[in-house]
Amino acid sequence: MWIPTPLGPLWLEVSSLGVRRLEPVLFPRGEEARGSLARAVRERVEAYFAGEKPDFGDLPLDYAGLSPSRVALYQRVQRIPYGKTESYGRLARELGLAPRAVGAALRACPFFLLVPAHRVIHADGRLGASPGRKG
Repeated sequence: MWIPTPLGPLWLEVSSLGVRRLEPVLFPRGEEARGSLARAVRERVEAYFAGEKPDFGDLPLDYAGLSPSRVALYQRVQRIPYGKTESYGRLARELGLAPRAVGAALRACPFFLLVPAHRVIHADGRLGASPGRKG
């Protein structure tokens, strides 16, 4: 299912287990998402871009094919509330991972907005990748 947003379209896929992916894309992949879960995701994404603060935490996610450490990270990041941030290092220490592993997993996260990777920052408050690095 395409979900138009101010950032460009998002592609939503769902399975019987939950959301398989919600990602910014140029071209759709997989089958068109249908059903009550797809409608709920679309409504909450639209509400988010309308300036509301919808709860994404109760939407089931399909973690099939992901490592247990990645699942634990995504579940932990889902608990970061609106207006709050966590550092890569703090999450890494808490979950027994390297900070770079946290960053790599969040860059590869297939659950855009549903796992708020944008709330994870460097310890000094910087956003995104290190200076001089792409990504």
